[in-house]
Amino acid sequence: MATYMQLLSRPGVLRVVSSQLFARFPFGLMSLAFVLHIQQISESYALAGLALGLETVGVAVSGPLLGRWMGGWGVRRTLLVSAGISATTIFVIGLAPLPAEVLAILCLVVGLSSPPIQSAVRTIYPMLVERRQMGTLYALDATLQEVIWIFGPVTATFIAAFTNTTVGIVVMGVIQIIGAIWFSSNREIRSVEIPKSKRRLGGVLRSRIVVSNAVIGALLIGSFSGVEIGTVAVFTDKATAGIIVGVLSLGSLLGGFLFGHRSRTRWALSRYLLVVFVGFAMVFIAPDSAIWVSIAWFIAGLGIAPALGLLGAIIGASVKTADAPEAYGWVGSGQMIGYAGAAAIAGFSIDLIAPEAALLVAVVMGGGAVIVALLSAKFTPVISNRDQEDEK
Repeated sequence: MATYMQLLSRPGVLRVVSSQLFARFPFGLMSLAFVLHIQQISESYALAGLALGLETVGVAVSGPLLGRWMGGWGVRRTLLVSAGISATTIFVIGLAPLPAEVLAILCLVVGLSSPPIQSAVRTIYPMLVERRQMGTLYALDATLQEVIWIFGPVTATFIAAFTNTTVGIVVMGVIQIIGAIWFSSNREIRSVEIPKSKRRLGGVLRSRIVVSNAVIGALLIGSFSGVEIGTVAVFTDKATAGIIVGVLSLGSLLGGFLFGHRSRTRWALSRYLLVVFVGFAMVFIAPDSAIWVSIAWFIAGLGIAPALGLLGAIIGASVKTADAPEAYGWVGSGQMIGYAGAAAIAGFSIDLIAPEAALLVAVVMGGGAVIVALLSAKFTPVISNRDQEDEK
């Protein structure tokens, strides 16, 4: 913890980290808030799922584009304009008496205009700390991200249960616009000028680092689909399933604080992902035991936040500042595609084989992430032992 406290004492770090965390909190609310609201209006989980899928597609498409625009439009302008469009659309979804089919299309608009907070902040992080501290800062970011995924869904269901789904949608829109204004008002954000990329759109994908990280991110995030869908399918009591899945985030939160700042070799990413894979594989010792599955998920979680933090740090250390926002956008798109694709595979596996088959999706994708990390280790930079590149 002393390492993190030292990091947060640097000028601007605490301010930027806290404001971006608040600005990203709506993404933790979004999935359940949209599903609950549209299902209530349409009485159709299929339509609600379609709406969520369209929002996910929108984010995957807009990530690289909005990230790239920050180099031409400016970070603050891109964030505020996109947040304004997204929040306005969210308010329409929550308040306008529109058919559910129209609301589903509007969810696509929300995804297409989602403010690229994560791409912005991860591009700016290398400007706030020394290179030797980058791994720690990205690990802290990934660790705190778990707060979003732990408390976001709980908040959405709590609001829906004690008020109604409309209130949940409105709250999400309010937080999004306030968060974007707060984050973009930081002087570190106001003053930063990201050079306009000289590459064509997609040119950053010529980097082996970007491609390998996008693939690893897709496999890792995709494995979460198997965990979540498989757990719900195996343990039909929703409260029990929710607690078991929450243990994964709890393990990730703890792992980030304990191990996130210890990434000192080029094999660190492979080791973190191996922990995740081992935890996933352990579940098949007793897949019908809630206690054992919780233990397995907790062990897997210990490697998640450190791995995600290191993925972000590797991009930050390897890509020019002008190309970093687009690079982070592509990595985010890969993660979205991985999650959606794995969710579809997990669903079909349950229907065609058995509920436990969805858990195998997590194991296979987790193992795939380890393999790609091992293959890419030879060109992966060591974050903590090199000086900052001059071009950064």
